[in-house]
Amino acid sequence: MSLYLEQLDHQKKAIEAVLRAMKGCTDADEYSPLQDEGDTYANRPIRLKQESLTAAKLSGSLGGNGIDIKMETGTGKTYVYTRLMYELHKQFGLNKFIVFVPSIPIKEGARSFITADYTNQHFSPLYENVKIDLNSIEAGSFSIKKGRKTMSTELLDYLEGTRNEKNTIKCLLMNDAMLTSKSMTRDDYDQTLIGSTSCPVEGIKLTRPVVIIDEPHRFKKENKAYQAIQALDPQLVIRLGATFPEITTGSGRNKATKKDYENLVYNLGSVESLNDGLVKAVDIHYPSIEDEELKETAQYRVVEINKASDKKYVKFKRIGSDKTHEVRINENLSVVDDGFEGDIEIAEIKNADLAILSNDLEIHKGSILIPQIFSASYQELLVRQAIDKHFVKERENWFREGNNPARVKTLSLFFIDSISSYRDADGWLKTIFEQALGEKLKSMIKHESDPEYKEFLEQSLYNIGDTHGGYFAEDKQGSADEKVQAEVDDILRNKEKMTQFKADGKWNVRRFLFSKWTLREGWDNPNVFVITKLRTSGSEISKLQEVGRGLRLPVDEFGKRLSGFNFRLDYIIDWSERDFAKKLVGEINGDSGILERMTNDMLAALVDSGYAETIVKAKGRLLFDDIIDENDKILDDAALLELLPAGYLPVLQKDKVTVNGSGKRPRVTLRKDNWEKIKGLWNDVAKRYMLEFEKIAESDLKNIVVSSLGSDNFITPQMIMHSNRVETEDGIALVKERDTPMDTTAGLLPYGEFVKRLTKRTSAPTALWHTTMIELFSEGIDKNLINVQSLEKIVAAFQDGFESLYAERYTYSSLDYKASTSVIKDGELVDDLERGLVGANEANDVDIADNYLYDEALYDSEIEHEVLKINPGEKVLVFGKLPRRSIKVPTYTGGTTSPDFIYALDKGHGEVELNLLVETKAKDLRMGEERAIKAQEKLFSNIDGVVWRKVTKANEISETIRKL
Repeated sequence: MSLYLEQLDHQKKAIEAVLRAMKGCTDADEYSPLQDEGDTYANRPIRLKQESLTAAKLSGSLGGNGIDIKMETGTGKTYVYTRLMYELHKQFGLNKFIVFVPSIPIKEGARSFITADYTNQHFSPLYENVKIDLNSIEAGSFSIKKGRKTMSTELLDYLEGTRNEKNTIKCLLMNDAMLTSKSMTRDDYDQTLIGSTSCPVEGIKLTRPVVIIDEPHRFKKENKAYQAIQALDPQLVIRLGATFPEITTGSGRNKATKKDYENLVYNLGSVESLNDGLVKAVDIHYPSIEDEELKETAQYRVVEINKASDKKYVKFKRIGSDKTHEVRINENLSVVDDGFEGDIEIAEIKNADLAILSNDLEIHKGSILIPQIFSASYQELLVRQAIDKHFVKERENWFREGNNPARVKTLSLFFIDSISSYRDADGWLKTIFEQALGEKLKSMIKHESDPEYKEFLEQSLYNIGDTHGGYFAEDKQGSADEKVQAEVDDILRNKEKMTQFKADGKWNVRRFLFSKWTLREGWDNPNVFVITKLRTSGSEISKLQEVGRGLRLPVDEFGKRLSGFNFRLDYIIDWSERDFAKKLVGEINGDSGILERMTNDMLAALVDSGYAETIVKAKGRLLFDDIIDENDKILDDAALLELLPAGYLPVLQKDKVTVNGSGKRPRVTLRKDNWEKIKGLWNDVAKRYMLEFEKIAESDLKNIVVSSLGSDNFITPQMIMHSNRVETEDGIALVKERDTPMDTTAGLLPYGEFVKRLTKRTSAPTALWHTTMIELFSEGIDKNLINVQSLEKIVAAFQDGFESLYAERYTYSSLDYKASTSVIKDGELVDDLERGLVGANEANDVDIADNYLYDEALYDSEIEHEVLKINPGEKVLVFGKLPRRSIKVPTYTGGTTSPDFIYALDKGHGEVELNLLVETKAKDLRMGEERAIKAQEKLFSNIDGVVWRKVTKANEISETIRKL
């Protein structure tokens, strides 16, 4: 199978922008072979004209020999610079190019693309008979044997190419370390280059090269690599990247940081890329134990890194305590907290702001470490969550909707710290991964009905070792281990193979990839749908760069790129990075410039919108409202976005990335005229009620406690998987969260705290809990069972036992004051509600009647959906679904409940004479639902003018109304 390349509009626009900037830089716009002058082994002399740059540039300085292209990760930078070489050869006769990359994976990706058959097939009809002759210089390309110093044959091929080879473009590919190596800078080789030098760098300089820099943020201008590039005297430097380096100017109050653009001629930012569907959207997930427990979890801040040669150490301080710990080189972090599993040590101290742990994690002054996330059980939780997410995606991509669409192979990528945990035969990561994957495959095979997909799963289980592969910097080309080399080749060089379901007639089951951060910028595979970071936080790099390995749109099993679909990337992190989503949203919106500094254009837009009379007054008002500071730095981007005219700045569209946090949520509008007709109902139902119980006998209470402490109620803790989605509402990017419980071993409690919480939650005396525990567990109890989840199980069992004895032994007594509810605030109806309070789903197939309570129909369960479809008849003045917490009926085990629907009935006088409250429930009720139903039934049976009913089928509504 070959991949199929397309001519995409955003890529063509980038190329056209470069050509506009170069317009007029030679004697003729169209290159003619008759104009060849000078040395044929070198590029023709060219010079960028200021007027062309002025017309083309978007940002940066005028002048110089640099052109910058900003394109978001996953939008095809390699395609753009490859096609640019063809275009610059065609229009300006340039044929000597050097592509610089910052790492080996990026180099492998570039080489794979430029030399691929599908790439040549794509460009052949566009540039007839023209080819790129790619030469890649490796560390072993130079030879020094028996006193003879031999030059790289790849370098010689590049240097000796001439303009007489009319249809050949010479391209040299190397990473930055190679350029500055001794092999490239020495001048005592036995060969002479281009007749005048024996130094490789000097030989390259003579070719007047055009330099292309991939990932420019890794080539800061003050760095050795960039200075070495400039020493080549390139005629033109074209930088392409999603991220550019930053420069700082001024000092003190005048200090400012900005992107170091040379002449930015094209800017495809993250907002446009996500909004236009040029990349996958992103969902972010992280597991955590119960929130109450998290508050008590030990956390340690790095307060000092001492690099003095006589006493190197890292000082940790427990948050909320004055206690500190000094950990020296090669000392284990368990001296700080037993929760640091895995023999983690301080491996190296780089400087006063950077130390390296033995698992390769970088820590800085101010870093916070949480012992629990280093535990093997927590890592296993991340692995199992990643496997679950993978197979959800895999089924979606196998059974795609539509008219017999092609399948999409699903890949998942794990970033890890400890190579041995994966590569060793008994490595803990490899062991738990294969165990978890095996369990998942067996479960899926058991229930799978599609024969072909079932066969794919069966082959995966049978060949479970082939389902995964890894790439690490230690994996050198030509490794003696053929299996490892095959894995490396698949990941780095065989992208098209990785997207195939079958190879040579056999199922290609490999779809789980493991690597370190060496596989970062520059590498991606279009079919990566799940990325999981195990432990690694690393240094503070761009969040878009981190998710970038999976942003590219996928290809189907025939190699066709897919667009126009809502493809999403699942990104799984640990709890220590729980603010990742917010940072990602800020980075996305900030890419449009909104998070940087206030400009005169923005101030003028505010004046035009009526915010202030003049620019000066607008700035003063922004200062007063703390939206900007005195240096024009924007402090509150969300507030500024609300003030600026709609569409002034591009912002992230709804659902493109998910994030948790505060913000405006979708709302539903109340039809207040209809609500006014039932407002009288609230005079009775919105009161506060007190529950009065019969006296509880001591023997009964003891029996409930004994029953609650049964062994089945002591379990391992449960953790929460947080799933976050970034959405935009009213032009502002917001964070929304969904939680999923997960089983794991964490969240332990001291025994005394455990008993204290039981007392607080149940009101049963502490002495009763303690003495009963001693009686039941006279030989002791495993301390791992004393945890938050066991507490919850015991409390629930206590409540169930209480219910079985006292379900009917209480009464409601109304109090003299009314409560605020979701519908009534300070005695008045609200204008609107969060949609989630009414229903999570929109019923698009329901006509909104004039007497309905809202301007749209929302529901939670399917039975509620069916109820909404029923026309209640003319005798119903108003009706609708009641919001959560609208009628707070207290339950005798704590909490409140509200009915689902209300129907205000008219018996013939044009006014409400009876209110029917309806609770919709399935036939098989959970215990909590039974409690809620009993509470509603008991309360509403004693209120005049109110009838309460439970229904299990939608058609019972019509019959109930008819009878009433």
